Amino acid sequence: MDTTNNISSNLRERWDYYDPIESSIELNELFDALSKAQGEMEEAKTDSKNPFFKSNYADLASIIRASRKVLAKHGLSVIQPVRTFQDKRYLFTRLGHSSGQWIEGGIPLCPPKEDIQSLGSYITYLRRYCYAAMVGVVSSGEDDDGEKAMDRKTIDKMVYCERQKV
Repeated sequence: MDTTNNISSNLRERWDYYDPIESSIELNELFDALSKAQGEMEEAKTDSKNPFFKSNYADLASIIRASRKVLAKHGLSVIQPVRTFQDKRYLFTRLGHSSGQWIEGGIPLCPPKEDIQSLGSYITYLRRYCYAAMVGVVSSGEDDDGEKAMDRKTIDKMVYCERQKV
């Protein structure tokens, strides 16, 4: 059975309301392998430090170390290409299985600044979150990277203002 659908044709037809999840037609072997891999996966170590927010987090290398060997053992692999479509860049995370089955999610790249260092840092940040979400890696201890950066008072005020408009 053909396990691929025509992603480029499919995306062109649906681009105005782009659904970021695409997959092969069948997923049973992929999910069987993923469930076995997740049962054997270790937690990613929160061994990186964010000195600005005085927090620890699991960096991309730690997340990959916690998962790559067990994913490969079960015939699973991850690729994360950046693709451009209609002048917009997207990071895609594809989980593939040796059977040919796959599932993929995409997220638009909207870095706060357009210089190459900001773009590289932004892509690495998204790769970390998207990879962990796709394969089910969790981090040990407290992983506050991003959380302490949130100004809760400002967000709460924005939510309150939006509710008042309703």
